[in-house]
Amino acid sequence: MGEFFYGAILVLFIIACSIAGSTAILKYVDANKECKQNSDCASTRYCGSDFVCHEYPNITQTIVTNDYTKAAAVIGLSIILAALIIRKRQNTYR
Repeated sequence: MGEFFYGAILVLFIIACSIAGSTAILKYVDANKECKQNSDCASTRYCGSDFVCHEYPNITQTIVTNDYTKAAAVIGLSIILAALIIRKRQNTYR
């Protein structure tokens, strides 16, 4: 009977140490977080998914201008050349 109580106390001790250890680890991990929400950071920063304050990205809009005149000239010339080739072939068959 004494061995049963000794074993039960040992199991309870192991469970208590496991709970205490996991609690300590969770508190350590939680303490290393710089922020939990955006209000924890400065007004020019936000709280990222890694729980660190980051600066808002500076997004600049780039203006892209497309010039399709060269492409249109190539396509136009190829259509004209195809029409001339077809016309020349039809004239040789007559």
